[in-house]
Amino acid sequence: MKNNADIILYFPRSANSKYRVPMPLLALGSMLENRYNYAIVDGNFFHNPMAQLSSVIESSGSRVLGMSVMPGPQLQEAIQLVRHLRERFPQLIIIWGGYFPSNHTDVVLQSGWVDYVMRGPVEREFVQLLQHLNGNGVKRESIPGLSYRENGRITHKPQRFPLAPMDDLPPWPYERLGDVQRYLGKTYLGRRTMAMHTSYGCPFKCSFCAVVPIFEGGWVARNAPLVADEVESVVKRFGVDAVEFADNNFFTSVTRTAQFADELLRREIRVTWWGEARPDTLEKYPDETLAAMRRSGCKMVFLGAESGSAMRLKQMNKGGTQTPETILRLAEKLHRHDIIPEFSFVLGAPAEDVDQALDEEIAFIRRVKKINPQSEIIIYVYAPVPMLGSALFNDAQKHGFEFPQRLEDWLLPQWSKLDLRRNPLTPWLEPHHLDKIHNFETVLNARYPTNSDIKLTTRRRQLLQASGAWRYATGFYGAPYEIKLLHRWMRYRQPEIEGF
Repeated sequence: MKNNADIILYFPRSANSKYRVPMPLLALGSMLENRYNYAIVDGNFFHNPMAQLSSVIESSGSRVLGMSVMPGPQLQEAIQLVRHLRERFPQLIIIWGGYFPSNHTDVVLQSGWVDYVMRGPVEREFVQLLQHLNGNGVKRESIPGLSYRENGRITHKPQRFPLAPMDDLPPWPYERLGDVQRYLGKTYLGRRTMAMHTSYGCPFKCSFCAVVPIFEGGWVARNAPLVADEVESVVKRFGVDAVEFADNNFFTSVTRTAQFADELLRREIRVTWWGEARPDTLEKYPDETLAAMRRSGCKMVFLGAESGSAMRLKQMNKGGTQTPETILRLAEKLHRHDIIPEFSFVLGAPAEDVDQALDEEIAFIRRVKKINPQSEIIIYVYAPVPMLGSALFNDAQKHGFEFPQRLEDWLLPQWSKLDLRRNPLTPWLEPHHLDKIHNFETVLNARYPTNSDIKLTTRRRQLLQASGAWRYATGFYGAPYEIKLLHRWMRYRQPEIEGF
């Protein structure tokens, strides 16, 4: 990195392996090119982040530190870092962006360790804040999406709506990452897979989704030819053969998707790709578009099924036209087009009878697998999102759920894994409820091992299937210790935790 960087964009550790390119920082960096001296620093490659980041700040003489902070591992590191850096570098200006500070802004700013929070997509607004800090005539009161604390009072400036267009944003400065090859991992999609982001937001307002409070139903995207340009560029420059589109809802526009598939086919760009969609949106796609998607390399689509109950879909404010039958029809439709559906389910929301609700969800998931055995099933445990006024969050609060009121409390064991959606410790879920969820998941993953675990040999798959077959057939999921031992021995990869 430059030894005179005025601005450091830091990406806290996000995983123990399979590192993604730090997309939020590349997006910000694209707007800083040829304007500021800056460096992108990826904490995934630090063995001692506190000491190493401190050394980078000291040697570069940086005045500004920007961090992108997701819930989970990134948050744990980020809190400890800013607590240390605030004491060591009291004049350093610390700015947070990303899902966690956008959803828990007051808690972040009340800590006194962070000077500014930028909410939502803020490539242009980040430049405005830097201009303000440099005394270039921009008043911070005029910067959309900016939050800050002054004289003990927190100010939130409204975000920009509608969302700013994306087509005029500059290309990402991949050269700032150093060796890009270290981000290209072997996955189910390909040998050299890269993550990419082509749109912001989602038109829907599901009350369990952390995206909603940030984008409020807004959606904006780069046009299909520009997306194809970016894909073609990374294929030629870095030898990429697969792309994971990390958009919140890549398939919102059928026109854009069809144009993108056509661009890949017309340019003969050989790449496998994956993205996220709503079931009721994708079900309406015409067969010719789905066929073009598959020919262009679309191998798998992540779909927010969430529940097999119409009542719970309403509780979640799923919106649109989605019903349980939508999932069943789509499972069959995608099977015909040789596209693997990756259905996610959110179990464990507040209910009058939690056991009955879980039994209904398990029965529905079995129906999906019967229709399309290739369907991937991703199971999450409901973790509340601070959506004031939503029926789901109101139910959570009525049961006694409250978020921490201090930033440091997110380091406590009972909160550190909340947003990993594995064991959120919500008041209405008792230990046997979590056991029911995880035991079924364990048996399901034995009877139908995930396609995404590419290290599983044919022999190991057969061994898993044999161990789970009788349990799945009889519906006996209790205490599957023998399967858990096999998973541990095989280091079975769970896509709901580790991705592909």
